[in-house]
Amino acid sequence: MYFDPRPKRRREDLYDRDEELEEFVRSVKRSPLTVVTGIRRLGKTSLILVGLSDKPSVMVDLRGVPQSIEGLYRRIESAMNEFFRKHRSVWQKLRNELKRITGVQVLGSGISLSWREKRVDLVELLRNLEGYEVVLVFDEVQYLRGPVGKEVAEVLAYLYDHSELKIVLSGSEIGLLYDFLGVENPKAPLYGRYFREIRLERFDYFKSKDFLIKGFGQVGLDVEEDLIEYACERLDGIVGWLVHFGLKCLEKEPSEGVVDEVLGEASKLSLEEFNKFLEKHKPAEKRIFEIAKAIAIGKKTWSEIKKYLESVEGRTIPDSSLNRAIKSLLKASFVEKIVEGRNVYYQLTDPVLKYALLKE
Repeated sequence: MYFDPRPKRRREDLYDRDEELEEFVRSVKRSPLTVVTGIRRLGKTSLILVGLSDKPSVMVDLRGVPQSIEGLYRRIESAMNEFFRKHRSVWQKLRNELKRITGVQVLGSGISLSWREKRVDLVELLRNLEGYEVVLVFDEVQYLRGPVGKEVAEVLAYLYDHSELKIVLSGSEIGLLYDFLGVENPKAPLYGRYFREIRLERFDYFKSKDFLIKGFGQVGLDVEEDLIEYACERLDGIVGWLVHFGLKCLEKEPSEGVVDEVLGEASKLSLEEFNKFLEKHKPAEKRIFEIAKAIAIGKKTWSEIKKYLESVEGRTIPDSSLNRAIKSLLKASFVEKIVEGRNVYYQLTDPVLKYALLKE
């Protein structure tokens, strides 16, 4: 069902994405490292799960992971144990091998990892999956920062060079994901490794409309075309918000008020996510907030943003300071840069965040 809010696992539940799915499957088959990118709520996890539905995979969900070795190892332990529950034959073959690894305690139906004195060697642990065509997935990997991120990057670089394991990374904060990959940093562990990138884009107006029409058809709900068009205009092709609208229409009479209600509820979540991002950028958080607000109210060029910001702060803003603040928004994929010939514009990637900022 298209309106299921959970990540999709079956092809029939994933709308469109034929080209991206075909490219993903081909990349996993041929490339040691596949990277899936796209802004929040476009269905990256769904694409990965559907694309790997016929392959064994260990999927480490890194959303909200604590920035500590303990937090990381707990996530990997959980992912490994879920894998062993689904693939009992692999567990039976590996359990005796796993007992030989320092820092791994073999339990009745899974493992426990040590992250202190006898810390488990992640390379040795994961290399035991070779020979079973297992794909390693690290979902939203850009959340790994500092020493924790470096450790994972070093593990992945070693596995890339010295194993047959296939690796998939995903991220919605695209600039930060590129930092993790070391795209422009020769000192980064993964620098220079070839990867295939599959980027998801938001639905255009016509795909958004078709998605809603077919979704309502699946649940037997007749919704006026004018209302569907209104929802498409307001929600701007973000799949997660279109799904939210579809579910709301199952609860109450479809109307423009339901679209506005979805915007209201979603804006609180988007603003909360944005505020968490701002907390990581003190003492520049107020400036970054005002830049985002400037873009929301229509200040799209660099000079317009600077003029607005100087008016708000009542002082001259150095160009370098403004560039750093805009770069932080670009890296986190809250803002995107549009180049049209010689003209450069900035816009918010999520219409719901724009709605939230305009209300602030």
